[in-house]
Amino acid sequence: MSDVPPTSADGELPVRPEKPAFRHALPPARAKRAFQGIAVIVVLAIVAVAAATGYGWYRFNQIDRKDLALSESSGSIQNFLIVGSDSRSTVDPEDPDASAFLNAKGADQGGQRSDTIMVARVDPNAKTIDLISFPRDLWVPIQPSGTPERINTAYAQGKDATDGAQRLIDTIKADFGIEINHYVEINFKSFKGITDAVGGVSLYFEKPVRDRSSGFYMYDTGCQKLTGEQGIAYARSRHLEYYSTSSKKWTEDPSADLGRISRQTLFMRTIIDKAQTRFGDMNVKSINDLISSTADNLSLDTNLSLNQMMALAKSFKGFGGDQIRSHALPVYPDMTSGGASILRLDATAAEETLNIFRGLPPGTVSPSSVTLSVSNGSGTKNQATEVSARFAQLGYKATPGADATKTQTATVVRYAPGLESQAGLVARQLSGGAQLQPDKTLTGAKAQIVLVTGSDFTGVLDQASPLAVTTTTTSDPNSTVATTTTMDTPVVTIKPGEVTELVGVLAGEAPEGTVCN
Repeated sequence: MSDVPPTSADGELPVRPEKPAFRHALPPARAKRAFQGIAVIVVLAIVAVAAATGYGWYRFNQIDRKDLALSESSGSIQNFLIVGSDSRSTVDPEDPDASAFLNAKGADQGGQRSDTIMVARVDPNAKTIDLISFPRDLWVPIQPSGTPERINTAYAQGKDATDGAQRLIDTIKADFGIEINHYVEINFKSFKGITDAVGGVSLYFEKPVRDRSSGFYMYDTGCQKLTGEQGIAYARSRHLEYYSTSSKKWTEDPSADLGRISRQTLFMRTIIDKAQTRFGDMNVKSINDLISSTADNLSLDTNLSLNQMMALAKSFKGFGGDQIRSHALPVYPDMTSGGASILRLDATAAEETLNIFRGLPPGTVSPSSVTLSVSNGSGTKNQATEVSARFAQLGYKATPGADATKTQTATVVRYAPGLESQAGLVARQLSGGAQLQPDKTLTGAKAQIVLVTGSDFTGVLDQASPLAVTTTTTSDPNSTVATTTTMDTPVVTIKPGEVTELVGVLAGEAPEGTVCN
């Protein structure tokens, strides 16, 4: 479709505004409803079922495999890393569908990038799938060097696709504590093939929308069926604009990558529901059509066997897109020293979400979520530097702070209100324990937990002592009177089906009572 905006009621063409400044959305909030899904589960399940036929087995053996160092799962629950690659090296510019991959502004065909990064935690016994997306602008240390960069560069930095995949796996494990058991990569053509194989995906558009960067244009409103070419342009949209008939102007959704994650989630949930309708009767011809469109554009790890895929298909037969639980990382906008716009993780707020994918009980605190400043209150030379280095070795975000103005006997952990669990972990990491002191002055500080060593400091343990140890707490940081309490980890219940709200302009969501077929 040409880049021609719709005419208004009076026949005038809307004025195209200047492109608004890039802004990020606020961190996602909790909501009751889910708009999520994961197209790769559909692909794996259908490929597995079709493998029972001779043709399916033949196509299964043609799927590209990557030999990767992955974590072994001790049970049936497994984490799948799903990468949507935007490598254009396999796209023929003469292909009639090339515009879906080489966007409206043109694109370099060389190199590889991870356009979408997701982790799906699959529990076949409970028949649940938890899904989390990592914004590609998220600023993290990239493995193995530890140099900070956007997370999608981990994939791009590899000398080849397998090396890039391994870097991304190692980066997610090191930065988020998530073990990866299997790897799935889907490129542009596979995504398009899935959409076309299910007969297109129908979405609802309340207003005309467009993205001149991805090449997506939808000027018609109401239920509209997207082809594979339109689907990939929609799912890649980071600069979506919507048209206001009252102002006769185009306005850009400011949520950028976070908004794109929301739209991808909605689109993939819809694909799952459409695939269940189309392939639920296991029609061999239809399934083989899907395999034909995906097998050459899909990569799996070498450990993912046909038997595992068939078991997955059996477990999730009849599974609907609205049954998957979606979780969003709490992030906030920031700038690099060079002036680039990025996103940073709110590590403390992210603990409960990440614990789901780590397989840890709610309330568990990890060292990586603790930003710690260490001050020398004992007078021992270089103690703050040495202790902070030791904590950093254990995974804490620890740095040396200013020495205390005078020596003190007791080792103290001061913390901003609400960070009792993180402070308790620091105290339990010390062989001699510590007093815990809430300190409102630390609210909003770069390091909201401060360890001040005293003359009773004896060292840092390799492993923190168990929970429910008796720890001394003072309610007043200036008080010398202490009361003894037991530090227990607070229990946070994750309700089944509870998900995070999707942010940005969710173009495509049908209003309540409307069903787009």
